[in-house]
Amino acid sequence: MNKNLKYFHTEQNTQGIVLIHPSTTDSDINELDQLEEFIDIALIFLGDPDIKGIIYRNPLSAKETAYKAIYTLASHSDIFEKRLSILLSKIPDLQHHKPVISIVQNDCLGISMAAALWGSRRIATREARLGFSEARYGLFPGFGATVLTSRLLDPEKAVPFLTQGTILTAVQAQEAGLIDQVVVDLTEALESAQQYILQNPVLKATMSPLPIHTEAFEASAAIIRKRSNGLIPGIDHCLQMIRDARELSLGDALIQEAQHYTKVWNSPEALCMLRTQYYGIREAIRPDTSTGFELKKLGVIGAGMMGSGIAYEGARAGMDVVLKDVDLTQASKGKAYSEKICNKLVQQGIMTENAQQQLLGHIHPTDQMADLGNTDLIIEAVFEDKVLKAEVTTESLPYLNEKGFFASNTTSLPISELASVSSKPENFIGMHFFSPVDRMALVEIIRGSKTSDDTLKKALQVARQFGKIPIVIYDGPAFFTSRIFFNYLLEAITMLLEGIPANEIELQARLAGFAVGPLAVLDEISLSLMLHVYDQLPELHASQKRCYNYLTKLVTAGRNGRKSGKGFYNYDSVTGKKAIWQDPEITEADHLPAVDQIRKRLLHVMSLDSFRCLDEGVLQHPLDGDIGSVLGIGYAAHTGGVFGHIDQVGLPDFVNECQAFAEFGEQWEIPPAIKQLADRNFSFYSGFDSNWK
Repeated sequence: MNKNLKYFHTEQNTQGIVLIHPSTTDSDINELDQLEEFIDIALIFLGDPDIKGIIYRNPLSAKETAYKAIYTLASHSDIFEKRLSILLSKIPDLQHHKPVISIVQNDCLGISMAAALWGSRRIATREARLGFSEARYGLFPGFGATVLTSRLLDPEKAVPFLTQGTILTAVQAQEAGLIDQVVVDLTEALESAQQYILQNPVLKATMSPLPIHTEAFEASAAIIRKRSNGLIPGIDHCLQMIRDARELSLGDALIQEAQHYTKVWNSPEALCMLRTQYYGIREAIRPDTSTGFELKKLGVIGAGMMGSGIAYEGARAGMDVVLKDVDLTQASKGKAYSEKICNKLVQQGIMTENAQQQLLGHIHPTDQMADLGNTDLIIEAVFEDKVLKAEVTTESLPYLNEKGFFASNTTSLPISELASVSSKPENFIGMHFFSPVDRMALVEIIRGSKTSDDTLKKALQVARQFGKIPIVIYDGPAFFTSRIFFNYLLEAITMLLEGIPANEIELQARLAGFAVGPLAVLDEISLSLMLHVYDQLPELHASQKRCYNYLTKLVTAGRNGRKSGKGFYNYDSVTGKKAIWQDPEITEADHLPAVDQIRKRLLHVMSLDSFRCLDEGVLQHPLDGDIGSVLGIGYAAHTGGVFGHIDQVGLPDFVNECQAFAEFGEQWEIPPAIKQLADRNFSFYSGFDSNWK
């Protein structure tokens, strides 16, 4: 049979057991083609009376899912749905009569995991990791995965697993019910599979509908719906399929899944999320070994929350970290921050006590600047004050080694200006980490006017060593993420002063897809911090001045945010619960705008300023803006980011809607360049590719 096969090799032993595995490692092969050949081979063997069973390993030769290829296929929706339906309709025949056993090794994710579920039994080696990351990209697990998982697990357990991109160890998967047996290695897996086939020659799988605990399912689904607000089609279709998987026969449910899967692939949300959160991130973290730079010793100045977090990340990456503060007690508190993180990881079973001690051994708190001697990189993370940053920069620079470079962790202060105190401004760069550093993946790399290419490459390398996702920004007031984020906050204050109720602004922000409402964010960062940022800007336009004056009034009244116990919310000192506060001095507007107008203003204002950043050269690529907006400041994930949002709206409509908001302030001024692009019906992307040159 092998001579007629394009993608697979088969082996048959004397006991009538067949092993099927890929015959090629070509990663460019279409996965649908491979799976079609695999299932046809398997069914031919199962029809042979001399064959007792089948063992198969991952039928896909590619290590990673070729989403672009699937997108191309799915864009011809009728053909794709038909092929997928035919493929999935054959799965019940794999699970009936004779045993078909899948061996799960290494990382078995996405479509590979789906194919592993096709068999009647699954055996995993101990190091295997299993799961579906599709939900992170606006999709849902297809190729039979959602239906088969929902028939193996109780629906209330299937819901979070299928919709949250959870990755399980082999043992966890066995405990959940996805894996039948965990073994040491492939040899033991093959022996166990053969033994099972010989001992269980006949199977009677359930093809009919299964019972569903409706109340438990709906409770679990409600949690997911609340998080997504119905904005991500993949999640909505997945929840529907989890129910259908139980209420329909296996065959009918699989056909339904093919229909839902095709619809999701043809949604703009899936394309935008895939482009940003899969391909964009993969490109951002692609390693570059051309620098020859090796970071062994890291100096961090400032042991506050940011500096402590940076020290933790450096130690986690295996670097020796000198954590400097004005006194040893404060520096030691910074190390204690890392110990607290490690303690939690140890309790969760994620980190061993030995690994904890090794990590903490890399952090050396000090109050002596001289301890920074011969560092490869110094990152200052002191308070956002130009004078203070200049002082620590001047004092610490002599301790850098010859090949080292200096980075400022700043939210908004101009890098070129901060670098002016350095005798080697070409070795000075901005590295804007996000808080909390150990949980936020993004790092904004800010290139000053004199930053060298070599320093930029080194900073990117360090960010990747930290396990972060870097984007490159060119110097400008508040850079990129902070700049557009302040416009989000500005628009919220503007609407509040127009008489739109605070609770309505917060609600519509969440329903628009933002991770957190703007007023809640202001309370978390403190109103005085935003005032401080405004103080650092060269000048304020009228809308910003109105916002500044109002925030000043609140701070003067003691409403500075969560830390002061009140801001735009009131905080219970005992329970910590918060309740929205409506300023009694602001009169509610006689005619409130439609809710979609509130949502558009919050989304559009950030996208419009993002275009200004692109037009001014602060941003070089739209994809950097999309990654930064989603990962750094919680922009609506279903849009794919600020430029994905413009494409979903359509540039002509976007410009017209922004022009209609002109009465609300200078933040709505339309750059001539975007009008010209709108006249051409320009889009920032064609599929996965950027149109911006």
